[in-house]
Amino acid sequence: MKLLLLEDSAADAELLVLELRRAGFTPQWSRVDTRDGFRAALCADPPDVILADYSLPQCNALEALELMAAAGLDIPVIVVSGALSEEACVEALRHGAVDYLLKDRLSRLASAVGHALSQRRLLADRHRAELTFRAAFDHAPVGMAVTDLTGRVVQVNQELARMTGLEPAGFLPDVICDDDRPLVEERLKRLVAGEADKVTTELRLCRTDGTVLWGQYSASLVGGDAPGVVHQFADVSDRRRAEEALQRQAEKLARSNSDLQELDRLKSEFVATVSHELRTPLTSIRGYTEILADSDATALGPTERKIVGIIDRNGRRLLDLIEDLLTFSRIESGTLTLDLGPVRLRRLIDAACEAIRPAMETAGLRLTIDVDDHIPTVQGDAEQLERVVLNLLDNAVKFSDPAGAVTVTGRERDGEVVLWVRDTGNGIPDAEQGMIFQRFFRTADAQKRAIKGSGLGLAIAKAIVEAHGGWIALESTEGSGTTVGFGLPLPTL
Repeated sequence: MKLLLLEDSAADAELLVLELRRAGFTPQWSRVDTRDGFRAALCADPPDVILADYSLPQCNALEALELMAAAGLDIPVIVVSGALSEEACVEALRHGAVDYLLKDRLSRLASAVGHALSQRRLLADRHRAELTFRAAFDHAPVGMAVTDLTGRVVQVNQELARMTGLEPAGFLPDVICDDDRPLVEERLKRLVAGEADKVTTELRLCRTDGTVLWGQYSASLVGGDAPGVVHQFADVSDRRRAEEALQRQAEKLARSNSDLQELDRLKSEFVATVSHELRTPLTSIRGYTEILADSDATALGPTERKIVGIIDRNGRRLLDLIEDLLTFSRIESGTLTLDLGPVRLRRLIDAACEAIRPAMETAGLRLTIDVDDHIPTVQGDAEQLERVVLNLLDNAVKFSDPAGAVTVTGRERDGEVVLWVRDTGNGIPDAEQGMIFQRFFRTADAQKRAIKGSGLGLAIAKAIVEAHGGWIALESTEGSGTTVGFGLPLPTL
């Protein structure tokens, strides 16, 4: 502790220092008794505490307090005197003294000095905290203001002043746009009334140049001698503009999607109508080609019969394509109905394999059927399920090289019947396998090799199997063939 004594009696000064040492203090002290000496001591090494005699002839305690006030110094002064009236005590305290003592009653000196030092430390800590707060407040990356409970601005930081032009003594609600102001004022009233702990919302701020920015706003109460409200504004204009742009883009995409859905609906209706209209004349054409091909009914030569056979095959292909289009149109429109009944899968598989056998023989493929003889009966639409098996077999034939093999496997497994169709063809690249069940999708290999097909077979198969409550999946390794399998649930007892 650095101690300055304003005292003209060396003996009295020694007595004061002795009393402090007896109380456990270790003061570094000096003594002055004139105005100039007092001023010089303050400038050379400001003390922690000053003990000043009230009635020195050249510089008394009141004069010392006036000098310190003029210099802006905040050092605790304890007045010490041989005799001190009540009026003198009040006068000393009014000038800034922290305490007063009589020289013949020094038992309270140590506690007075201890209290003065504690207050000095407290004031120093508060000053440092205020400086820290002020620095953080002024240089905060968000706008901040402190107002009294009426909204009058006490402090405003640089960022908020830049954002809005707000100044101290202004009224904070004035910078909030008119449409948002009533809501903020109502919430601030609830905050001040203790009905809410904090206010948080997004609002618009009006700048002095007339432009508007969006702010993320929050407010909370601060206590103390002068209660008030701390307000924060984070500029979120860029985010709001981005959100608005995204919203406009989303609305545009929604309109485009709606237009595309309508076009898709019209396309489906058109395909269904055209397919239906084409099926009738094609059925008639195939009927007449069958009559022409009947040797008992006609006397065609070999060339004519070959031509009739070509007409019949192409008519059959076209009719199958039309059937696929009509089936898929019903699937898309939700009008596909299943004629449910007991289906003996072994018999269905045999029929499908028999139908595809001529194409396999022409392609030079070997067919293997590995289906349990007692595979359970399932509940389903036999015609549609046969279409699924035929689609899988037809793909296996089209994508297999001569001398290859196609294997059909059927098993009961975990409450369902599972069928697989495996081929030894070129396989499907990994990048294309995720799109294989999409309508009209055709692999790059199919396009390169000009393999005939509409790209609807697997999409139709998937829809039919799922309509039966089953699943369908594909496994393929490029260069090593493809396996397509589907499962159908067994009837529950």
